[in-house]
Amino acid sequence: MASNNVAQFAAELKMPAGVLLEQLQAAGVQKASEDDALSEADKARLLDHLRKSHGATDGDKRKITLTRKHTSEIKQSDATGKARTIQVEVRKKRTFVKRDDVAEGAEQGQAQVAEADDDADLKRREEEARREAELLEKQAQELRERQERLEREEAERRAREEAAEAERRRAEEEAAAKRAAAEAAAAKQAAAQQAAEAQQEAAGAQSAQDEARAAAERAAQREAAKKAEDAAR
Repeated sequence: MASNNVAQFAAELKMPAGVLLEQLQAAGVQKASEDDALSEADKARLLDHLRKSHGATDGDKRKITLTRKHTSEIKQSDATGKARTIQVEVRKKRTFVKRDDVAEGAEQGQAQVAEADDDADLKRREEEARREAELLEKQAQELRERQERLEREEAERRAREEAAEAERRRAEEEAAAKRAAAEAAAAKQAAAQQAAEAQQEAAGAQSAQDEARAAAERAAQREAAKKAEDAAR
């Protein structure tokens, strides 16, 4: 169906209507909105302007090339875990020729080939972006695994140090307890020895007193016997 306004012609060219409005205004075709009517003369004027702006030769007077840009985005975390947006941009060029210059079938075949090339290029770029995203994901995974390994090794090292410190404190406490027990046993033994010596000294003193008292009694008995003997005389 023939295009009767700016929006329809933009759809036919597969380009944004706003871009077409800018090109029409640059060509001197005053159109204010997408609904404005577009005549064949307006189209011819636009094509002539684009041909001149692209520096076309006489052989290309009835041809026009329009560029359409397609951008897609892939979001992926990089190796540091930071979110990253990868943009894939594909520019498609389409060449339009007046139908009286080429046969309908040939034009359609060329357009299909160009479209297939564009699709292949888009797929290639998307595949490259996918591989890059996979690589970033792999690097991020390796970084996470390395970080986890370092944290695990650090935890094991701290556990070993804490166990060694606990063993050292236990050994010191055990040695201190043994020293205290030995000192207590030595003190007890010394006290027992002192008590035994004191008891022995006390027993010796008592024995000396008993001997002195017995000697005094014997002396008194001898003295009394002597007095009695003297008296009997």
